[in-house]
Amino acid sequence: MSSGSGGRTRYEFLDSYAEVIEQLLPAVRAVAFFDARGHALWGRGSVPVVEARSQIRALLESGALEAGRARETVLALRGSPCIAASLALYGERRAGGQHQSAPPVAGVCLIVLAVDPAQPPSLESLHEKLDPVLTCAGSHLAGRAARGGAARRPRDGARALEWLFEITAPALPGEEPRAIPDRGERLGKLMAASVAHLDCLLGALLIPDRHLRIVRTGEDERHAAEERLRHLEPPVLNWVRRKNRSLAVNKPMGWTRAVGGKSASAPVRLLAVPVSGRASASIGALMLLRSVDAGAFTREELALVKHVGRHISMLLETDFDVLTGLHTRSSAQSEVGSWARAAPHPAGTHSVIVLDIDRLRAINETAGFDAGDALIVRVARLLAEPLLPAGAVVARIAGDEFAVALPEVAAVSAAEMARALQRAVAHPSEASGGEPVSLSCGIASFTGAGEFESALALAQLACQTAKDHGRGRVEVYRDTDDSMVRRKSDLVLVHRLRDALRNDDFKLFAQRIMPLQGHDAQGYELLLRSAQTSKENHAPAELLAAAQRNQLAPALDLWVIEHALAEAIPCRSALRAANATLSINITGPSLTDPTVLERVKDLIRASRIGPALITFEITETIAVLSFTKALRFIRELRAMGCRFALDDFGTGANSLKNLTTLPIDRVKIDGSFVTDILRNRQSVAMVRAIVSLTKELGIGTVAEYAESAEIIGRLRELGVEYAQGYGVEKPRAFKEVLDELKTRESAKNAALGREI
Repeated sequence: MSSGSGGRTRYEFLDSYAEVIEQLLPAVRAVAFFDARGHALWGRGSVPVVEARSQIRALLESGALEAGRARETVLALRGSPCIAASLALYGERRAGGQHQSAPPVAGVCLIVLAVDPAQPPSLESLHEKLDPVLTCAGSHLAGRAARGGAARRPRDGARALEWLFEITAPALPGEEPRAIPDRGERLGKLMAASVAHLDCLLGALLIPDRHLRIVRTGEDERHAAEERLRHLEPPVLNWVRRKNRSLAVNKPMGWTRAVGGKSASAPVRLLAVPVSGRASASIGALMLLRSVDAGAFTREELALVKHVGRHISMLLETDFDVLTGLHTRSSAQSEVGSWARAAPHPAGTHSVIVLDIDRLRAINETAGFDAGDALIVRVARLLAEPLLPAGAVVARIAGDEFAVALPEVAAVSAAEMARALQRAVAHPSEASGGEPVSLSCGIASFTGAGEFESALALAQLACQTAKDHGRGRVEVYRDTDDSMVRRKSDLVLVHRLRDALRNDDFKLFAQRIMPLQGHDAQGYELLLRSAQTSKENHAPAELLAAAQRNQLAPALDLWVIEHALAEAIPCRSALRAANATLSINITGPSLTDPTVLERVKDLIRASRIGPALITFEITETIAVLSFTKALRFIRELRAMGCRFALDDFGTGANSLKNLTTLPIDRVKIDGSFVTDILRNRQSVAMVRAIVSLTKELGIGTVAEYAESAEIIGRLRELGVEYAQGYGVEKPRAFKEVLDELKTRESAKNAALGREI
């Protein structure tokens, strides 16, 4: 779409607004403006004008786009969701003025978004982002209509928007493009830019609960700033927080100020907008004072200041912890990163302390969450002078965990500060609900700002060691401490594991389970291999162990199940024809996690693979540790038709009893009884006993570690039904096994066709 029939230059000013909308909404594919009668004026991108125009005219005629405020309606255009936002604005109306009746709709902005039609964006959030743009563009359209459509220069609207996007960009004017200023610096620059651009005497950002008070003034007002705020701050802040809406007072308000040793009246105008927290409630206010001589605050300026207030709210949410007002983890990393650019903090020895409130969960349970929150706030207030130096960067990095970065402080001194904090928090307080309070502290050193993130991780390891050693301790990270070294190794392994899961950097192998007693059924146990070491045909033992230690076993189990079924779906008929079962191992955490159970059921249904061809292998140890949950897992999947095998059978203290309490279909005789079955009479007796009992109970048997033909022969003599091991077949790629089954099925079908 190009400009409307009025020619390019007549509505070219709307192109600036369209460009700004594209910057605000990355999913935008087209933007178009229509006048109050539904005529197309200007657009960017491909817009189905004829189709859109008829729908917009219908909306205008029906009154669905109400005058007096911007309203949005979803239009269906060529299968894409489009947001039609009316620009029902007041032109030159002053923010503090009143109209007996709202003016008519000035125009409509149509925005085509490339998003999923089933999940359209929130209209409320779109309007919030676009409010300044719609306000300015609507003002220009209303002004044009008031002048009979005569072309006019778009005053300061486009320039105001350019300013708005400059100050809310990642880098403020005058900064390096990649520089990330700390929160105080960024908020201060936002305030200074607002004061200068809006020609104000002063601006103030007031967030009492977070101890945040930033005041910026014009060049000639620097010394009078605090005096000017002293009288207005309490009532205005209270009104904005209570009402949670903007306040514009364009009627001159006077106060007395000293000029040349004499008193003089200095009337001003006031504009204040709320700054919101996560729950949308006002937590503070952004105030601007302007001289009467500079003119009244306009509705356009109110919209711009509201947008600045929302941007400040976003920065506060990102950079500040809601409860304590401290830095968030990412904000602390940003501030420590600025040390590299700051002269007072060259590369040297710095320290980071991680503090954990011991037994906070117990306090929450016994005294209530309000008491727990009060304790968190109490600890947060201690993390300041005089217990910490002025340059410390303090953050709340988890529910009960804080981090303190200390520039140019050695680990020994940091440990002394940590002990002082422990003594301070140990004093009796109502915040803990009468419970004893202690802090576990971990400390690590680093030499450059770029090493802070890894040092923080090491300090967390040291803090965990302090908790393991009895809580209320201070531990400094040392690479000679075995427990700390293991945890550090786990950090690396967990990172590798998450990357492997995210990038599908695993591969499935399969090892054959061979029938020994003339059964026609066979099976394959699926084994996980790292894609990087697949040729070695070994399990990634370190990663599997790290997954168990770090609560990632369910994610790993689901990865195996999802990929196993996905690979097997094209071979469903071949699996049925070969009567081949797929055995998949399930770990304890997955067996007791109801979300894993539901996900597994969904995957099996979606695969349409016969559940009877799927066997889940569990160890008897994990089954009896959480018997009730394990029983539910087994029963629900068996009800679908799946089967279960008890792995490593015979090594548990109550193995025989477990056969009668767990609903299983098969036991896998532990390899320790199989490997020496040719020379150990006790192993022979154990295998014979297991076979005899399982036959009585109608349960099948599989012998693991069948490493030779001789062992396989002996197992057959003892009545074992299936064997698995290198004597049967070495593990090979699952895809290779599936391809082989498909080839056999094709050959069998071809032979059957020849017979027919």
